Amino acid sequence: MTVKNSHTSLLVCIVSSLFVVLKMYTGSNLFLVVFMLFIMTAMVFDKQPHRVDYLLFFISWVYVIKFDLTSYSLFVVLSFVYIVLSIITLFMLNKRISTRLVITYALFGCFAVGATLLNRGNLIEVLGFVLNYSVIFFAVLFIDSNAYFKRYTYVYATGLLAAAIVRWISFSVQEIDSFIQSMTIVNTVKTTSTLNTRFTGLDLDPNYFSLQILIAITCLFVLFYYDSKKDVKPLVFIMILAVFGVFTYSKMFIITCSAFILLTFIIFVKNNVKTALKFASFISAICCVVLFFFYEKLIEIYKIRFFGAGTSTDAITTGRLSRWHMFATEILQSTKIFVMGAGFGTSFSKEKMAHTIYLSTPYYLGLIGTVLALLYIFSLQKVLRQNIGASKESTFQLFAINAIPLYIMLIANIVLDSIVMDYFPFHIMFIMFALTLQTNQERRMAGR
Repeated sequence: MTVKNSHTSLLVCIVSSLFVVLKMYTGSNLFLVVFMLFIMTAMVFDKQPHRVDYLLFFISWVYVIKFDLTSYSLFVVLSFVYIVLSIITLFMLNKRISTRLVITYALFGCFAVGATLLNRGNLIEVLGFVLNYSVIFFAVLFIDSNAYFKRYTYVYATGLLAAAIVRWISFSVQEIDSFIQSMTIVNTVKTTSTLNTRFTGLDLDPNYFSLQILIAITCLFVLFYYDSKKDVKPLVFIMILAVFGVFTYSKMFIITCSAFILLTFIIFVKNNVKTALKFASFISAICCVVLFFFYEKLIEIYKIRFFGAGTSTDAITTGRLSRWHMFATEILQSTKIFVMGAGFGTSFSKEKMAHTIYLSTPYYLGLIGTVLALLYIFSLQKVLRQNIGASKESTFQLFAINAIPLYIMLIANIVLDSIVMDYFPFHIMFIMFALTLQTNQERRMAGR
C-alpha cells in the first residue's frame, strides 16, 4: 500500500505533533507511544522519497520527543526505522548504488567509530553520529527530481515553524512551559528594567535554533528565486521565521543574516541592478516595520548582547576566543589527534565545546577523518546530480543565489559546532540540493 496524496506526510506530521504537545501538557508518556506508532505506521505505508519528510519535520523537535530528561531522543528510533525501510526498499527495487558512494560512506563511518574506540570514547555517541549521516545516504539515493527540493524545504520550514509556535504558545500555558524548561535550557538577557527570555523554539540553544532558521530562510529564498510563478508563500515563511530569529537575541543570527542580505544584494547587482534595488527596498521595508514596533526593546537588548560584557575580543565572542585557543592547542600538541582525531565522547570534549566547526571537526575526526567526510559529501553530491539529470558540464558558480545556503552555513559555523548536531546532515543535503538546482536549471534553460 502506498500513500497517494503527496501532502499526506505533512498532515500526519502536524497531527502527530499534537500528541507531542499533549505529552508536554499532561506528562503522560502514552502520548509519545501513540506519536511513535502513528509516525512509524505512516513511514511504512508512504512512498520511499516521502519517508524522509517525517525526519525533516521533527528534526526541530529532537529535545522534546523524549520519555524523560535522561533518555535518548526518539528521533534516533525514527531515523533507524527510516534506514531499515530504505534498505528493504533497495532490495525490493534491486536499485543500483554508486560504488564510490558506498566506499566513501563505509570509510567515513568506520573511521569515525574506530577513532572513537581507539581513544576510549563513547560508542553510543559515535553510532548516533554515523546514524545521522547514514540517513542522508539513503535520502539522496531515492531523490529523482529537483521538485523534491521544494517539498523538503517546505516540510522542514513547517516543522521549524510549528516548533516555534508551540514554544511561543507555551509561555502562556504553565504545564507546557514547565516541561520545556525541564527538557531544555532557558537563556536570558537582563536589561535595566526586565529579564528577557531568548527564544529557542524547542531547541536547547538560541544560536543553534537561529542557524536552523537561517538555513530554512536561505533555502526558501532559493526556492522563490527559481520559481517561475513567483509564489509568495516562501516570502511569508521567510518573514515569520525571521521574526522568531530576531527574538533569539543571537549575535550570530544578526551578523549572519546581515551577511545573507549583503551577499544577495551583491549577486543581484552583478546580475540585474533592477532586481537588486527591488530586493533592497523589500528588506528596508521589513526592517522599518520591525523597528517601528520593537525599536526600544531590540536596540537595548542587542546593545547589551554585543557590548554588555565589554569590548575585548573575548567578550565580543562570548568567551569563544579562549575556547578556540584551547582546542587549537589540543589538536596541534598531539600528532595522534591531528591525524586521527580524538573521537566522540572523550573526557575533554564532554567538558567543553570548541564553538567553531573549523576546530571541532579536526578535533573529532582529525585530518584523515575530515578528508573522508569531504569525500563522502562530494560522492553524495555527484549521485544527487546524476539522479536528477543535472548537466555534467555545469560547474559551481561563486556568485549565484543557490550558493547562498552554503555561504551562510560556513559563516554561521565560525562560532558553532554543528557537525555533531542531529540536524546538520540535513543541512548538508539542502545545500547540495540547492547547488544542484542551479546546474539543473542551467541545463533546462540551455535546452530551450
